[in-house]
Amino acid sequence: MRAKKRDAASVIRGLLLLGVAAVSVGCSEHQDPVAADDGGGEVVEVEIRNFEFSPSELHIAAGTTVRWRNTVDNYHTVTPDGHATWQQWQTTKTGETFEFTFETPGSYPYYCAAHRSLMTGTVIVE
Repeated sequence: MRAKKRDAASVIRGLLLLGVAAVSVGCSEHQDPVAADDGGGEVVEVEIRNFEFSPSELHIAAGTTVRWRNTVDNYHTVTPDGHATWQQWQTTKTGETFEFTFETPGSYPYYCAAHRSLMTGTVIVE
């Protein structure tokens, strides 16, 4: 009987530690963009969350690809703001992505057409 209590206590302790770790990760306000090299050069990822682009400001080198990834089942757009560098992209499903490779240095602001007052971002190419 004592072994069963000890095993149950170990399981509960493990679950509590896992829960604390999950909450700690979920509460982090700053997340670095994901960078990868898929053979064609660096790819940096921006997450589309409920009502934000994360990160909202991104500094990259010319030749870098930015991938916007929708993390929610909500309608969002990645709409150029004052430039026509890319066509507006629309998404409604978790996991959908849009990529654009920035070749020319400059500042490229964008927004979500559905949530413009909340969702804005800028890619700064150096």
